[in-house]
Amino acid sequence: MVGAAKVRKIRLHDARHTCGTLMHLQGVPIAVIAAWLGHADSAFTMRTYVHSQDEALQNAAVVLGDVTGL
Repeated sequence: MVGAAKVRKIRLHDARHTCGTLMHLQGVPIAVIAAWLGHADSAFTMRTYVHSQDEALQNAAVVLGDVTGL
């Protein structure tokens, strides 16, 4: 079915990464995200489940430019 639809295969586990990333982008505290995903270690959650997004990186550059006046 995936081949016929011409979409990338996505595992159910991939949704955990999406969940962690989207929660982080919405400002949910990392301790809450870690608890939501069932992790005792927030650093593990950040390393493994929260991923940078191009738009978020661009927004960070704009904020840095505003702060530095560049």
